[in-house]
Amino acid sequence: MRSGGLKQARQLTSEGFHYDNLLKMAKHCREETEPDKILSAYVLNRVFSEMAQEIGEGPVLISELRKIEANYRTAINLALESAIAGVPQKEQNRRLTELIRLLLDSQKTE
Repeated sequence: MRSGGLKQARQLTSEGFHYDNLLKMAKHCREETEPDKILSAYVLNRVFSEMAQEIGEGPVLISELRKIEANYRTAINLALESAIAGVPQKEQNRRLTELIRLLLDSQKTE
């Protein structure tokens, strides 16, 4: 495994939150090897995987993808950037908790 998985996942966020890209981002999170980033990488892997599952492999309306992306983009970017920058674990945990809460709230409305 190589390090820098979270950085690679962060770079992919600019390509949109469609099924194939979400799976790539999840894969890169699984490749993270830096001990201080493992928790963030694990949570982000699960978030990307669940989002991909929610979207599905088949055709999806662009408007639906944009809605999902708008809902998650800020929280995901903040969580990724916090982990990449190596901010204190307490702050990383706060960002991850916000992201998990957003995901759970989204699942309740489905």
